[in-house]
Amino acid sequence: MIVQYGGQTPLKLALDLDSAGVLTIGTSPDSIDIAEDRERLSEAAARSEPEAAPPNRIARTEDQVLALAHEIGSPAGGA
Repeated sequence: MIVQYGGQTPLKLALDLDSAGVLTIGTSPDSIDIAEDRERLSEAAARSEPEAAPPNRIARTEDQVLALAHEIGSPAGGA
């Protein structure tokens, strides 16, 4: 199969097909998932070039957004 960007649904289908042994041409579904998944991308960036990785956090509530934005110095946090 050939995978192209198109949102989370095609990505998740590509991951399932890859798990089922369907050959992927080009970028692997796992590599695409790393680029799409904020947590995995942050981990990969920190491993490869920790000094070059921009400060970031993952928030799931409004309170977390404000607290974490303030922590990293984002204007959203009033810093």
